[in-house]
Amino acid sequence: MKYIILFMLLIHFSDADTLTLKHVLKAANDNNRLIKAKDYESLFLEAKNQADTAMDPLELYGTGTRAYPKFDASGNEYSVGLSKQLPLGDSKKEEQMINRLNNEAYLLEEEKKILNFENGLKSLYHQHCLDHKNYKSFRQNFEEFVKLYKKKQKAYQYQEISKTELMQLEIEKNRLYAQLEELKASQMISKQKLFILGNIRDIDKNVLVCNDMYPIRENVELKENAFTLSQEAYEKRIKSTQVALKRHSRALDSIELSAQYDQEIDIDRYTVGVSVPLTFTSKRSEQERVAALHKNSALSFQYEQDMLEKRSIFMELKRTLKSKALMIRSLQSNLDNYNKQLLPLIKKGYELGESSVIEYLLNRQNYYQINQELLALQKNYYQTLFTLYTISEMKDNK
Repeated sequence: MKYIILFMLLIHFSDADTLTLKHVLKAANDNNRLIKAKDYESLFLEAKNQADTAMDPLELYGTGTRAYPKFDASGNEYSVGLSKQLPLGDSKKEEQMINRLNNEAYLLEEEKKILNFENGLKSLYHQHCLDHKNYKSFRQNFEEFVKLYKKKQKAYQYQEISKTELMQLEIEKNRLYAQLEELKASQMISKQKLFILGNIRDIDKNVLVCNDMYPIRENVELKENAFTLSQEAYEKRIKSTQVALKRHSRALDSIELSAQYDQEIDIDRYTVGVSVPLTFTSKRSEQERVAALHKNSALSFQYEQDMLEKRSIFMELKRTLKSKALMIRSLQSNLDNYNKQLLPLIKKGYELGESSVIEYLLNRQNYYQINQELLALQKNYYQTLFTLYTISEMKDNK
């Protein structure tokens, strides 16, 4: 029966696809709704910019009159004309540039959402791999305990141990089985969540390799300059205020031309006109320049404050990572010693009757508790790591 089960497992896993972290990220990006939303948002903003800064259409106007002259016969008179506002210089292009720079800054900040989603997937991948590793380790320990329990069952039949000792072992076996089922469900839930967010189908036919996890390091070095998205967005907004200053510095930025035909009872009249705004009679341009200057200053101060806060969080996360890495190393060392030296001695001593069942079970529970502390620390380390990458606005920092 054992070999049949192994054979069926081999057949099952031979049909399964092995997925790495890169495969998960690629599958997510191929169907990433955030990326698609950003692409369409970019098209919308550009179309809106073109519409808002398009030249005004020609205006057609006309009038009709029934005239009754004193000395001539009565008749109809009418007039028809066209008018058009013409921008001077590059005023329209500059308006487009102002809007486009602000739109590009906004889209750069939207990339942070995509980056946060990708780092969230990486964190989920690592959480699942840790859950799966913990489940496999616990299952192996459970199977070893079951073997011991079966030996003790035979020992009880030969009256070598008491009924109380066997019952204590059976209670522990049942407790371990319940924990094993809980760990199995936990690692399946984390896998399902990862596959749903990553747009990966056939959860039962795909296996995560988990040999490409980010290493646990005390010092995380960044390969690029941090906060590049925020800096680029800030620079574009600053440039938009500079273009606005130039845009509103002209004494005259548009004129209006008109052409009109009038048909009166005894006269045909053709008129051409030009309308020039007297900008000196209004403070609009001056206030627009003042607004651009104030906006420039506000952006600078806000950017400096944001960078101070981000650098503070960044340094705090790096210190936290270092602390957790040291704690993980220490716990891992203790766990290895426990697993390789103390537990085998305790188990041997129990089997030889040199230690009690209570002592044996307590040491196993201590081992499990240390293992759970290590697992929680490792999960927290990776959550902190990918939060750091999101804050630093890095795309790939393995």
